[in-house]
Amino acid sequence: MTLLDAVLSLSEAPARDEALQRILRALARVTAADALSVLTAAEDGSVGVAAQIGLSPAALGMSFRPAEHPRLRRATQAAGPIRFLDPSEPDPYSGWLLGSPGEIHPIHACMAVPLHVQGRLAGLLTLDACDPHGLRGLRDEDARVFAGLCAGALRLDAGPEARRAIGPASIGPAPGSRSAGMQRIEREIAVLAPLSVPVLVTGETGVGKELVARALHERSPRASRALVIVNCAAIPAQLVESELFGHRRGAFTGATAARAGRFEAAHGGTIFLDEIGELPFSAQAQLLRALQEGEIQPVGEDRARRVDARVVAATNRDLRREVAEGRFRADLFHRLWVYPICVPPLRERREDIPALCERFAAEIAAELGAARVDFTEPALGALAQGAWPGNVRELKNAVERAVLRRTIAEGKRAAGRALVVRREDLDAIDGGAPERSLAPRIELPGERPWLADTALGQPVELLAEALERARREAFARAFRAAGGNAATAGRLLGLSRSFAYKEAVRLGLIPPAGPRKR
Repeated sequence: MTLLDAVLSLSEAPARDEALQRILRALARVTAADALSVLTAAEDGSVGVAAQIGLSPAALGMSFRPAEHPRLRRATQAAGPIRFLDPSEPDPYSGWLLGSPGEIHPIHACMAVPLHVQGRLAGLLTLDACDPHGLRGLRDEDARVFAGLCAGALRLDAGPEARRAIGPASIGPAPGSRSAGMQRIEREIAVLAPLSVPVLVTGETGVGKELVARALHERSPRASRALVIVNCAAIPAQLVESELFGHRRGAFTGATAARAGRFEAAHGGTIFLDEIGELPFSAQAQLLRALQEGEIQPVGEDRARRVDARVVAATNRDLRREVAEGRFRADLFHRLWVYPICVPPLRERREDIPALCERFAAEIAAELGAARVDFTEPALGALAQGAWPGNVRELKNAVERAVLRRTIAEGKRAAGRALVVRREDLDAIDGGAPERSLAPRIELPGERPWLADTALGQPVELLAEALERARREAFARAFRAAGGNAATAGRLLGLSRSFAYKEAVRLGLIPPAGPRKR
């Protein structure tokens, strides 16, 4: 079992004690520890056993005063994982460790990690092993991950201030999300935000991956520092390393001055690498070093620089397939895949759609100066049944269009008035069943079917579809003129070779290349 498999067990835990027990069971599967426990700190300074595996059943509920136990005192004062190497030092669990049924063994190896919630000591995670070398295989970094998960579980009982909601500008309804998927994500964010481990956010286009990254940053100890957002797909391939890691003066043609990269700008904060699947292979090795060693090397410099930036990445690609086909480094994939957050598409959480519609309508109502925006039941029902391939982003655009159409249809200023969105104000909505269009489909000579807009009284093509069609035609012409050569086609289009090639593959104009030989 991997560390990923172990930490996934927390996401379904509904309460503190059950969550703690699941974390300990997961930790037991990835370590050689014979006993594990979580102790919680009380107001009087004592610590009590809240969850345990491998100890005598009577240990549950036991309370200790750290001042009377040297190991507990040192553990509560430690900044991170601490290992107890002196066998002569008394252990509070001596005689409580179970071996074979009915048999008690002394403890030979012991480790503890302090648990902090909102900067205060909330408890301890302890690990014990009969084998004196039994805990050598557990890295301090992995112990911190499990300690963070335990602290997150304790936060479930810490009240609303300790577990702040994602917020109103979120990927779904704020606390009160109806869908199980969004409630899971809220719990995962609460657990992962205080940690520094990398997080990979996956999901389709438009589901709100950037908003998950923002929530992770805003609820972390790094919230007072910068959140630097990088769209990896928008950076020309030849400039990626300079953009991310910086360069010195004269490092390449056009480098007239030294420049710090995005990682240095995110020092002490968080860097969000959106569309990380688009990152060129050559830049992935540097990113791996930044993740593993906390070091970057600006282009043209001989020495590496230390940088402390928490990495959150996002992709709508299947990175496992990218690795298998040689387009993404396997070692980088495994370093990012510590704990993935998968944001479900809107069609899998339809119960959230009404609240999202009300939120988006309220936002545009504020811009128009309207008192409020309501929906008729047929309108809200149609929205809730939509397929929404563009997910939350598409839904937001549809709601805004509907509110504007209603405003135009009434022919009056919206300021101070209440608007009611009706079924006829909406676009044709594909619910995944036979299409129930609001308006007739009109065939224009030599063209594809267009949508008759009843509010404007004239046929219009959806903007996204028009742009995609024009893009496909432009790329097709360029590749025909270039004889299929991506570099030449890119120059004709004013784009880099790599971007032109990727777009041509996406549009189905040329076949993808096979796996690279390494």
